[in-house]
This record gives sequence, structure tokens and C-alpha cells, in this order.
Amino acid sequence: MTTRVPLSSSQTCLVSGAEVGTLNKAFEEVLQEAEQDGSKVYTRWEQIGTAVGKRNLRIYCEKDKQVIFQIQEYKWPTQILIHTSKCRIPNDDPSNEDVTKFFHREEYVTCSKKPLLTYVETTDSVSTLHVNRNLLGTYSLFKISCCHSSETRIVHANKSDDEVSFSECVPFESSVNITDLVVMVKCKTSLGVVYSNVHAAISSRHVSESKMKRNWTAETTPFGVLFVGIDSISKMNLVRTMPKTYEFLRGRDFYDLKGYTKIGDNTFPNWMAILTGKAWTQIYEHCDPKKNKMSNCDTMWDKFSDLGYITAYAEDESSIGTFNYNRKGFASPPTGFYMRPYVEQLPSIKKFGMHTCSGPESSGERIMNFAKDFAITFPYHPKFGLFWMNTFSHDTLNLPDHGFRFGEIRYTHTGWLEERLPYIYIHLPKRFKERHPAEFNNFLTNTKRLSNPFDVHMTLQDVLLSPNQTYSVRPGLARPKCHSLFKEIDEARTCKDCAIEQHWGHKCAYYHLKKIVFSGMSESYLNELNHTVNFFLIMLETRPPAMFEATVEVAVQHHKLPSFRLLVFSAVEDLYLQQQQILHNPTHLL
Repeated sequence: MTTRVPLSSSQTCLVSGAEVGTLNKAFEEVLQEAEQDGSKVYTRWEQIGTAVGKRNLRIYCEKDKQVIFQIQEYKWPTQILIHTSKCRIPNDDPSNEDVTKFFHREEYVTCSKKPLLTYVETTDSVSTLHVNRNLLGTYSLFKISCCHSSETRIVHANKSDDEVSFSECVPFESSVNITDLVVMVKCKTSLGVVYSNVHAAISSRHVSESKMKRNWTAETTPFGVLFVGIDSISKMNLVRTMPKTYEFLRGRDFYDLKGYTKIGDNTFPNWMAILTGKAWTQIYEHCDPKKNKMSNCDTMWDKFSDLGYITAYAEDESSIGTFNYNRKGFASPPTGFYMRPYVEQLPSIKKFGMHTCSGPESSGERIMNFAKDFAITFPYHPKFGLFWMNTFSHDTLNLPDHGFRFGEIRYTHTGWLEERLPYIYIHLPKRFKERHPAEFNNFLTNTKRLSNPFDVHMTLQDVLLSPNQTYSVRPGLARPKCHSLFKEIDEARTCKDCAIEQHWGHKCAYYHLKKIVFSGMSESYLNELNHTVNFFLIMLETRPPAMFEATVEVAVQHHKLPSFRLLVFSAVEDLYLQQQQILHNPTHLL
């Protein structure tokens, strides 16, 4: 018996029966022919073998039973991350067969087999550079002499902030007090340099007197914010590749935002959404970082600094720095402790395309140590810090604000899902839970709701409002419906409600994808013309070899030819490490 299903049926599916290049043609030819002879186009579910819950939805022309295209339905997994009236996110097994072939264990390789010859100690506001004389024999049997030099940042009007200069190297013996934030040290024998390193000296010397003179205590200091992140880590890949970190987070009262979704392709739009509350198009209208310095972009760390917070920003891979790659960077340091000049001068060794080692220390560990020093040095002063690591993960699956963006893993269902689900864990101090129980309960509810970087931006404003009742919270420009995580998110929130473009909206669907090669997903609604609209995600493999993905809007009228509109078209390639030619008019693929 044939089951009639209207074309507007709200199904989110995997399209697998037609070639992408002929999809539009197939619709046009068959529907026109059907209209001419009075025949009808209909759909029919057909069971696929004996597999429970698997069926084909085939669209036929009634006259000659020609299949225009087919869609496959699959049962949802039993485990899901969130389940609301409008959104369900599948919780794939991190070790499922889809992705295990892409992973293997990497042995940890130290950047130096020798202990560090020099180190910095800070007491109160005094930082001292030391030579560990017990290790001199480890580096050479000859006499070793050391010197240190300070760093000065060079700013060009039309260039990114990539240059620094160093003063003359001043000799010292066992130790010397230093006044600069960044110091380079070199040690040599008569045969040449045997050791070099760059140190960051965090102390109150580099903080304004007005911020340091406040006598804060553990009970009176305003709540601070520390972001510590690793680029390209998805929720599932955190579990898969960093199990000890995952267990640490779970055991230390860190809360997972299960429905947190990125709103842009790479790190920049996602971080700018957090820091400014603006979508990337609004950012380029407001302060175009490709043409101008970013000092006028009105970021949250400016607001925190204005209200007395000590601020810091550090990122380990300067070549793809979030605010510098293909952008002009900052005219003046964006934070009190700005570590790009420090990172720029680190001697580096590449692995997996990243500068994994920076001299005798790993690049990522330097950022972690800097974050720790920042937190310890100012225990009772309000702080805002952003510490970001790329070298662990950006170009390797085994140790990677967004999920995967490159490689064949993205052509799998799990990889497609992971790209849209970065990990995010939030720790709230006991003092906050006790003083703000209603806000804490709202936050717990929101961990199982659809959320995104714009919500985090509004949450940062709530943090500022707590000790500064005169602070005026401003709605995010991208989507006014986004709000603080301390206010309950609407249970029926959709991707559209919170400015998640359809291309990234993996979750507002009712079926999950099995295989991503040529695929689609759909969320039906009526547009302003009363046409039924569905969205399809399509991935295309081309020759010469390349992989592209697109989001296509399909609007359907009863007995009318569907109209197609390309919403997003992007190349699935490593955009940082190679240049590629993008099709100037990709719509001809439809």
C-alpha cells in the first residue's frame, strides 16, 4: 500500500539518491512533465531490509514511478545531550567506529632533555631572574656566562603587531632583579650559545596603582573571569583524547554546557561574539579588523579593566593568532598583561604544523604556567584573563571554541556533529552559589538548553553588574533574545532564536545523519509567502580533489517547482596552511 506524505513533511534526513549536480534538473524535468500530463508527485516510506527503524523516503513521479531522489531515516541514539521541545542533540559515542580509525596514541615528546637553566621568582612586586648554578655542568664543561635583555613592542600603523626589539644583552652572574614584563636570557661558552630562553615576569609592578591600592579580601573581591581554552576541541574529542582532564573537570564542580554551539566557522567570530556581543558581519561594519587596528572594537576586557579588574591575554601560536591572522591586531595592548610580544620571540620547533616547542619549554605549557602565575600573583584582586592554546590541537586530532574543522573525519556523521559542538565547562565559586541561589539554579537548568557565545557575552555583563550596580547591561546586537546564563533560557528556544545560522544548527532536527558525503538536514517552517521551507546540508567532492559544503534553502509550494537558495558555501580544507581557489559562482552546483 502506498503511503502519501506531503512534500512539506518536517523530516530531517540524509539525501543519498541523486547526484548533487543533477538535483535541480531532476526536480525541474520530472515536475514539469508531471504538471503537463496531470500526473502527481508523491512520496513513500519503504523499509530497508530488516533493520529496525531504517526506512527510505523516496519521491516518485506517479506516471512512470521514476525516483527523483531518496532520503534515509535513522533512529535517534538512546543517549542525547539535550532534549527540548524544539531541539535534540545526539550524544555519539566518542569511540564509535565512525572515527576510531582516525586516531592513534601519540607519545609525549619533551622539548628539552635538560632541566631549565634559568627561572624567575617574584616576591611582592620584585621579580628576580636566577641561574640554577647546580645545572651548569649539565650544559657544558666549559665556563658559562649569561646575559639578559629587555623587550620593546614595535607598532606599525598598517601592519599587525608582529615586531619587537631587544635591548643590549647585559651580563649577570647568579641572579638579577628585573623590571620588565618580558626578558630574554642567553648563556654561552667560548664555543657558542648553549642555552637561551624567554621569561615572563608577572608582578604588581605592571599594574596601575589605582587598581592595586584597593584592599580586597577573599569575601569582598568581585567575581573574576578566567578563560582557559584549547583550540578545535569538541565535546567528544575532549573525552576521547584527554580523559584525565575530562575526569578532573567532572570531579571539581565544573559544569558542561551540553547545548553550547558555535556561531561561526573559526575562532575569531566565536570569540568576538563573547567579547563584543556582535556577529562577525557587525564586527566588520563596526571596526573592520582587516583594515583597521582592533583597539576600537569595544570588547569586554576593556569594560572589565575600566571597572578595576586586572586583565591578561595570552595565545601560544602567534602565526594564527585569533586577532592577528589576516587582521591588523592592536595598536596598544588590549589587556594589562599582553603576551603576544613574549610569544613572538620564543624560539620554536614545529610539529603537526604548529610551533609545539618554544625553546626548552612547550608552547602550551608556557600559556598554562602564565595563567597560573596570573591567578596566584593577584589572589584577591578582581581579574579577567583569556589564555588560549592552539599548538596542542589545531592541526592534529589526537590532542585538538569550535570542534574539528579540517581532515577526513569531517566527512563522517560524528565529525560533522563534533565540528559544531565545542567543549565548554564553567566553574562557579561556592560564594556565588551561596549568595545567588536563584541564578545558580537557572544556570543548572541552562546547562541542558541550547546556548551559544552570545549568551556567554551577556553572562560576562552580569558578572560586572554584581559588584557595580551602576553598570548598564546592554543587549547583544546580534540577537536580543540571547541573555545571561544566570537567567533561564526558554525551553522552546531554536537556533534561529539565538542567532545560530542554519549551517551550524545541527541540533534543531529530528533525525541524525549516518554518513556525510552528500547529505541533508531540514527544519520546516512557513516563510512570509506561506511556502514550506526546508534546509539541506550538502557536502560535495570535486575534481581536482577538493571538498565543499553548503547549506541550501528549499522552498516548496503545492504542485510548484521548488526554489533553491544557497545560504552558506565553504571549502572543507586547511585554510591556514594552504591557499585554494574558491568557486566564484558556486550556485551552478545546485
